[in-house]
Amino acid sequence: MQIGVVIPALRPGKGLVELVGILSDSEAAQIFVVDDGSGPSWAPVFAQCASLPKVTVLRHAVNLGKGAALKTAMNHAACEHPGLAGIVTADADGQHHPDDILAVARTLEANADSLVIGARGFSGSVPLRSRVGNTLTRYLVRLLIGESLEDTQTGLRGIPRRLIPSLLVIPSSGYEFELDMLIAARHQGCPFVVRNIRTIYEDGNASSHFNPLFDSMRIYFVLFRFSLLSLLTAFLDNAVFYFAYPFTGSIAASQALGRLMAVLFNYTAARRAVFLSGESHRVLLPRYLLLVLGSGLASYGLIRLLNGGLGTPVIASKLIAESLLFALNFLIQRDVVFKRREQGGATDWDKYYSSVPFTAKLTRKYTTRVLLDSMKRYTAGAHGQIVEIGGANSCFLDRVRQELRPATYHVVDNNRYGLDLLRQRVGGDRGVELHEQNVLALNLDMQADLVYSVGLIEHFNATDTRRAIDAHFRLLKPDGVALITFPTPTWLYRAARSLTETAGLWKFPDERPLEAEEVRSSAARWGEVKFEKTLWPLVFTQRLLVVRKAATARAASTGS
Repeated sequence: MQIGVVIPALRPGKGLVELVGILSDSEAAQIFVVDDGSGPSWAPVFAQCASLPKVTVLRHAVNLGKGAALKTAMNHAACEHPGLAGIVTADADGQHHPDDILAVARTLEANADSLVIGARGFSGSVPLRSRVGNTLTRYLVRLLIGESLEDTQTGLRGIPRRLIPSLLVIPSSGYEFELDMLIAARHQGCPFVVRNIRTIYEDGNASSHFNPLFDSMRIYFVLFRFSLLSLLTAFLDNAVFYFAYPFTGSIAASQALGRLMAVLFNYTAARRAVFLSGESHRVLLPRYLLLVLGSGLASYGLIRLLNGGLGTPVIASKLIAESLLFALNFLIQRDVVFKRREQGGATDWDKYYSSVPFTAKLTRKYTTRVLLDSMKRYTAGAHGQIVEIGGANSCFLDRVRQELRPATYHVVDNNRYGLDLLRQRVGGDRGVELHEQNVLALNLDMQADLVYSVGLIEHFNATDTRRAIDAHFRLLKPDGVALITFPTPTWLYRAARSLTETAGLWKFPDERPLEAEEVRSSAARWGEVKFEKTLWPLVFTQRLLVVRKAATARAASTGS
């Protein structure tokens, strides 16, 4: 399997060599052992590890901390072993059985985009400090990140490759790094998968280098970062309000000024120091400002209610209102503002066809009219064959057939559910032929007059987008016409998508808005671009290209 194992070690016992030997003989791809400044006396132990197959020993000149050791290994794995799908971290103190390490590795391989947690059951003889520490941290972590994890302090974890870049920039370097990892995963939209493992404490966990006092304080400081930031922000907000109100005499003006100063301080600190969010300002800032606006209006309403309705002094009303909104602000920041929506993955077209959004129903009439106007303008007279690629459960078929009257209308798609829905609609109509094929691997011999697609080519990476464009022209006869529409990243598209993602309503995780030049340059290899238009009324703005295939295009593009 393409999973590596990372073992940070500080002055380890001889059991490390035995563990590394078992892993070296297993199906794990690579083993990375980090000597975290153990010193010359432990050099023979690490030398024995380095002599084993598939084992790399990385060294720190001095003890930098467990988090730093993990990051050293992750960076090495990402740079020197780009084929790895992820890594599993394990402790060197005998707490993790080799079978459990490999079980977590297999779980990671089966859940390549998830953070796998090797969770101990804490049954049997468990040191009191470990039992109490894990229980307290479990409840605090649940409050902080909204995830109920049975074991928050486990060192046995499967880390997907996509999460590694976000972990490398975390500043913490000690045991608190493992808690920061959970926070970063939560706010990067990385799902958690729990794998139960044995609970092992050899000799009361005497070999552990965890300091119950100082290391616990560092871990809990991570948990209290938000509270500390919120208190500082609240102090700044209320202080500005307190000093501004005597001069302005206006609750609204003082509230706005206090909020403005608080926002300037809070946004950057919350993004970088509390929630460890790596998302761009383009995505985060609109969410954050919406929260600030909503929170400000709610606070203003409460102040007016307390002051005007109950006669509470203005400053006291301000403090009460902000205290009441504290928990709500935290939850919204945690679960909406600074939580990255799950990235990647394919659009669930079955779900889409089962429940088409009402917005799509509103825009289809406009799209249909634009398509038909272009088809009539750039195609001549009779149509033998028309092909719609990506047309499962097509919403354009009826109007196009009615207006252009082709001899045969072909629908090409690899979504069986959508094709079945369309098959039920057309019944036994011999003028419609359905083809269950992938646009990237078409096996159709056609000389169509017209080939078109709506909302198709943007669901691929750059290379496959070009292949999808080529597929249109391979189905066309010389002088045939291709119509291609795709989303383009105008300011309106970006704003609409950002708002939709913020609301959790975005249904197309693999949609990639395309610059017109990317599509134009690919299409121009096949013929002449006759017409271009940006379809602004669609809000999620689309670009339409009409291209006439050149008579020599087939020969010219044989090697494409």
